Amino acid sequence: MLSKIKEDFSDYHGLEGRAKYLRKKIVSVLHPDGGHFGGCLSVIDILHTLYTTFLNVSPGTKDDPLRDRLILSKGHSAVALYVLLAELGFIPEDWLESYSDIGSPLAGHPDMTLTPGIDFSSGSLGQGLSAGIGMAMSLPKDVNVWVVLGDGECQEGQVWEAAMLAGRYQLSNLFVVVDNNGQQEFGWGNVSLDKRNPLPDPLQKWGAFGWNTYEADGNNYLSLTHTFRECLDNSVNGKPTVVIANTVKGYGSPLLQKEPLKCHCGSLTDEEYNRVLHEIS
Repeated sequence: MLSKIKEDFSDYHGLEGRAKYLRKKIVSVLHPDGGHFGGCLSVIDILHTLYTTFLNVSPGTKDDPLRDRLILSKGHSAVALYVLLAELGFIPEDWLESYSDIGSPLAGHPDMTLTPGIDFSSGSLGQGLSAGIGMAMSLPKDVNVWVVLGDGECQEGQVWEAAMLAGRYQLSNLFVVVDNNGQQEFGWGNVSLDKRNPLPDPLQKWGAFGWNTYEADGNNYLSLTHTFRECLDNSVNGKPTVVIANTVKGYGSPLLQKEPLKCHCGSLTDEEYNRVLHEIS
């Protein structure tokens, strides 16, 4: 199915068309064994905008010590990053067929020892920002470090310890983007918990730690591009920067958007799979 989607690429024009194309690839990579459909579909516009417009990195400079860095701290959305890296030429396209197989260079979570273009191994939630701080402190100020967090991930205490430290050291080359899709997977047994709004009042929270704060529509390229440009223009004030990117879990597919907990990490029947592809088209 991946090869068929590749053949159909000419049908997708402009940024919105390319977004649909990348979403179809994500769903096709995940379908055989299941996985994190929802978070991959909510974050792909953020990653695509960063890699194509803002990150100073390319397949030819992926090992340059002065390249920009990106950490996908919400590592369970690795397939979104893999699909993008393949499309941009960082990794071979046919690697996508082997995703999560034993011995595959594409593990279930990003692994910097296996996959070219990965700057930090992630997936244990809450740790990415701490690593980003270390990079931002050690690199020249004109080298930017971007860390993509999930809103559920922001319930980890380590995130806020790191946020406090970054504000204290005025790391103006450190940028966080929160994939704020408003849904997470948690709760045990028959315990009933409110699964909505895992990160209330995010702008006020990050601002209290001394960060520049911005908000964007995380599934809209124009909104993301405008906001990221503003972030870079204003980063000279000596503060780290956060963008709360408001997204929709499972974006692009009404079926997946309607069942955010199922699509957090689940599988699709062949009928559901074909329906999702049709909805994304």
